[in-house]
Amino acid sequence: MNENPKNEKSEKTSAPFDKYEALTILYLQKQDLDGCSPEEIVGRYIEAQDRIMKEFARQNEIRKRRLNPLPL
Repeated sequence: MNENPKNEKSEKTSAPFDKYEALTILYLQKQDLDGCSPEEIVGRYIEAQDRIMKEFARQNEIRKRRLNPLPL
């Protein structure tokens, strides 16, 4: 008998929800997390995702300024 009903997602196989989460997971996969506690990994995840989101905002602002420069 199947342990997971069809309408339930398995957390192990679910895809990232958005680009921020996907990039955060990719970043953490490249880090050496040996010896880190679960709490430290969560802290690193939150910090990395915050930095990624801030960089997206910064890049979007740069792109907007290039497309609509302020008049001199």
